[in-house]
Amino acid sequence: MSVHVTYPPDWIGVPPFGDGQVFATPGEWAAMLADELVAEFGVTPAPEARQALVNALTIMGSGTQERGASASYIHYPAWGATLELVDVVLLDRSVVGDAPAHEVAGSTEPDLLRAPTITDVVTPSGLSGSLVIRHAPMDDEAVHVVSLRASCALDVGDGFVVLGTATTDLAAFEAFRPHFLALIDGVTVSAE
Repeated sequence: MSVHVTYPPDWIGVPPFGDGQVFATPGEWAAMLADELVAEFGVTPAPEARQALVNALTIMGSGTQERGASASYIHYPAWGATLELVDVVLLDRSVVGDAPAHEVAGSTEPDLLRAPTITDVVTPSGLSGSLVIRHAPMDDEAVHVVSLRASCALDVGDGFVVLGTATTDLAAFEAFRPHFLALIDGVTVSAE
């Protein structure tokens, strides 16, 4: 079984890096991508603005493996827009046992500020699962800062595909939510 994510045009897939890959490093990819985005959006940014985008893309690209993700996608609909990152993790059934999708998506996460919001999800390709949105302190050092964590776990038979994002900008997440759901709708499974 193989999982595919067909992402909408305002999304960017983060490629693998290293020897034998198209890009050896995230920085190399980020610089090329920034130049493509400048051309695509028809802008002439200040050198500092272009470099800030390169730096942000480099950090996001560098972190995929560090965060334990199988893949990462970045939402960037227009020049100067906020970059939104979604990580995708593939979990084998042996790791999660018979846990329901909402638990795989984080509904039982400790230290939440309030009960999570759980929404059943069915994608256009027929995958079912749960979208879980929870609010928690950012970390032990910044307990006064609220972070929103959104995860969707889709049952793919022999395991789950989990798409996750997090932010401290709660209002911005509401604007981003339809784009996150569009990415979730792009998940398909094929027999291989």
